[in-house]
Amino acid sequence: MWFKIFSFIFILCGLFVMWFAVFGDKKVVKEFGSGTPTNIIDFIVMMVYRIFPSIIRRIFLFALGMAISIGCTYMLLYL
Repeated sequence: MWFKIFSFIFILCGLFVMWFAVFGDKKVVKEFGSGTPTNIIDFIVMMVYRIFPSIIRRIFLFALGMAISIGCTYMLLYL
């Protein structure tokens, strides 16, 4: 039961990220990923996020939200 609730919460988080990528303010989207990277993968993602222009950031955020939503939907339905 808790696994289904956990999956549903992450589906909503993924939908929020997708909504934010489409309707978010340009300044807020630019500052969305600011933080201290803790490992090498996080460092690479943050550098790519900072280098690309705003439209690529929005596409990246939309793809991230879609991956989270699809992955958690799969977990909710099949696991």
